Amino acid sequence: MGRWIVSRLGANPAASLGLSPHRDEDLARWLVAVCLRTGRAGDEACVERSFRALSEKGLDSPEGVAGSGPLAVEAALLEARHPQPARAAARVARACRALLDDYGGSVERLASQADGLDELGARIAALAPGLGAASVAAFLRPLRDRWPGAAELPLAPAARAAAVHLGLIGEGQDEEGEPGALRAALGREADAPDLADVEAALTRLGTRSCLRERVDRCPLGDDCPLRNP
Repeated sequence: MGRWIVSRLGANPAASLGLSPHRDEDLARWLVAVCLRTGRAGDEACVERSFRALSEKGLDSPEGVAGSGPLAVEAALLEARHPQPARAAARVARACRALLDDYGGSVERLASQADGLDELGARIAALAPGLGAASVAAFLRPLRDRWPGAAELPLAPAARAAAVHLGLIGEGQDEEGEPGALRAALGREADAPDLADVEAALTRLGTRSCLRERVDRCPLGDDCPLRNP
């Protein structure tokens, strides 16, 4: 089921950007990508388009951003048709500068100094105004297996709703704390994808239909379990 849902709805957004949570050099670049979120419909496509525009100009790392400044970031985001170029550029610039000044540009150093999820999330949020709870959670989800604090992050509500509808977990499971039931379900599958990829796919499904049981909007079509109980 895990590989099937990822094949239908896609993996974690970091993967589409060519970033891996297992590579130290990708952590700060992933932070830059998360700073580009808008919270609007179609956000993933906007982030991908904008991040690629920054990458082409060497503005996808703390060092590159600090060396060029927020106006260069804003210009690149304007070219990429980001809907909030000035706001996103300021957030990227502030986060990169704080990461350099406080942690030598290392997200790993930031995380190693945090004790548990609350402190880890607070340290990330403190990097720049606009890095709220949703952005912090988006940043940490593909990093559950890297840091103990990130492992404590609960499933996104949309992902949990979809997981229940698909029978991956039961009612009442994984409502708080580490998603142990979903992880266990994936562990029973041969060649299962990473938890982060499954959660991303489930989040897309849950956002479209499962949270409100909108069968008519389900991207699975006739394979929707609510359509064919």
